Amino acid sequence: MVRAMDVDYSIIIPTRTMEGNALLDSLLEALSAQTARPREVHVVAGDKRQGRAINLGVSKTDSEYVSTLDDDSVVDDSGLFEKLLTVFEGDASIGVAGAACEIPEWASPFQKRAMRQIPRSYFPTQKETIDSDMAQHGCLVMPRGLFLEIGGEDASLKRGLDPILRKKVRDAGKRVVVVADTWIYHLLPDSLSALAKRFFRNGRGSRYASKRHPERVFELGDGYEGGEFVERRSALFRAFRRFWMLVSAFFAFKWIRLAADAAYLAGIAVETFFPSADDEVPKVRSVGTSELKGRPFKLFVHQVELEEGG
Repeated sequence: MVRAMDVDYSIIIPTRTMEGNALLDSLLEALSAQTARPREVHVVAGDKRQGRAINLGVSKTDSEYVSTLDDDSVVDDSGLFEKLLTVFEGDASIGVAGAACEIPEWASPFQKRAMRQIPRSYFPTQKETIDSDMAQHGCLVMPRGLFLEIGGEDASLKRGLDPILRKKVRDAGKRVVVVADTWIYHLLPDSLSALAKRFFRNGRGSRYASKRHPERVFELGDGYEGGEFVERRSALFRAFRRFWMLVSAFFAFKWIRLAADAAYLAGIAVETFFPSADDEVPKVRSVGTSELKGRPFKLFVHQVELEEGG
């Protein structure tokens, strides 16, 4: 049996900028300490389209497996990727392996309360590997061949890529799992105003997508679906669910969740009555690639320059 430490894999990290990105620097340090280190890490900087950035990174490697990390993901387990890669050994049914999302001790009191109140912000470390809708771009691994077979990421959308990738993998007959004893940290903003701003933006984005790309809008589960995933719900069901979430948060005194849900609904309302202009996908003018030395893996930075207005 091939050991996970010997498996050939590369990591793709999309980011807006390399400059002054302390979390990205810490992430690269954590990857240097992995017991199963990647052969290559590809940082794709400057492209606002996460999916297109990931596709670019994957195109630059020929490793057997590819992984994605968000530039603000925090890794403190040196055995993380060894455990993620091990699940593929002898199990051809798995298409995507992701990690749980824990709340670190060093998070602020506000972040701890917010992540426990807001669905899908926190998913505890699992004792067993489970089929789950909580495998996300913040930390996942999949065979590169499968990635190419399903056509890679959606290159046009700004956000909402996770459910699309999971659906494409499942449509290919493969499982999406969260691996036992794995975790990362992916914190919410550390203030109510910043949190409300994010959820307002998410609400606008959700409404924009439902009007212009309804075929690419899918349900988000709670992580414990047991392999039974509902792709879509009716508009009436979603409206009632959103109303019930507001009422439940109010009577449970979950004020942070209530504020986030209210901001999300405000974003939906604004996008409904004051719709955004059609979102044109900015074209890539050029990509400059450089290799940074000093890591125990090859580190490539792909600097993307978009055309004017991009």
